[in-house]
Amino acid sequence: MVGFFDLLGFSDRVEKVETENDLRIIADDVDRIRERFEYNSANRWIHDGHRVLDKTVLAFSDCVVTAVSLETEMVATEGAFDVLGSEIWSIAISQSRCTLDGIFLRGGIDIGRWYYDKAKDLLVSPAMVRAYKEERDRACYPVIAISDQLYRLLRDHPLRKVYSKDIDPFPDQFSSFKHPKSGKRVRFINYLRLVAPSLDWQYDKATRDAYMASPRDSDERDRIMTEGYTRNLVDFFERHKAMIRSAYGAAKDDVKEKYRFLAKYHNRELRRFLSKRADLRVEL
Repeated sequence: MVGFFDLLGFSDRVEKVETENDLRIIADDVDRIRERFEYNSANRWIHDGHRVLDKTVLAFSDCVVTAVSLETEMVATEGAFDVLGSEIWSIAISQSRCTLDGIFLRGGIDIGRWYYDKAKDLLVSPAMVRAYKEERDRACYPVIAISDQLYRLLRDHPLRKVYSKDIDPFPDQFSSFKHPKSGKRVRFINYLRLVAPSLDWQYDKATRDAYMASPRDSDERDRIMTEGYTRNLVDFFERHKAMIRSAYGAAKDDVKEKYRFLAKYHNRELRRFLSKRADLRVEL
C-alpha cells in the first residue's frame, strides 16, 4: 500500500515568500509533516515497527511518500486486512496531528507494485503514480483519498468476516463525497472518526492523581476516566475548529470552499461524538 501526501497551498506560500523568516516558517511546516509521518525517526520503537512492516517513508520537498509491504511475516501472521487497517489508522493519526498544527494535507493511497533501492536512491512504483493521481485528480479538498481498488479490497476482504457487525472496523475507516466536477464518488480516510475514540483519558496530572487515589475497579475510577476522555475529546474538536476557522480566514476566495468542506465534515463527526456541544460547531 502506497500513500502520497503533500501540503495544501505549498506552492502559493513559497511564491509569496518575502523574508528569510517566511521561508523558515514554511521549512518548519515541512519538517513537522515529515516528523508526523515518522520520516527518518531516531525512535527505536518506530524504527522497529517500520522494520516489521517493511515500511518505507520518503520525503521530497513538501511531499511525503509511505509504503507498507503486503509480503511480510506480519501479513502472513495477522492478515492483510488488519495490517492495512492499522496503517490507515496510523495515517489518520498523522493527518490529524498535522491539522491540529494548522497544516492541511491532501493525499492519495493505492495498492500495487513498489520497487525502492535505498543504496541507489532509485524508486519505481506504479502504485505511487496512481496514489499521486488520487491526490491530484480526486482529493480536491484537504483529504486523503483512497483508490476504488483499495476500497474494494478492504470491503470484500475475507478476513473482514472475522469481525462481528458491531466491531467491524471497516465502516468507520472512510467517508466520501461527490467530486464537484466529475460527480464521481471519492472516498477518503475518516481521520476524525478514527482518531477521536483513541484519545487518552489522562487529561492532566490532577486527573491521573485522582485516578490513582480512588479504589481499584471502582465506579469512581470509571467516572474519572470517562470525564478525562471527554475533556480531551472536547479539546480535540475545539482545536480542530480553531484551525479550520483560522485557515478559512486567511484563504483566498477561490480556496475557501476547501475549508467549507472541512467545516461540514467537522460538524458531521461532532454530532457523532459530542451531539450536545453546539458551541464546537464550525460556523463560517
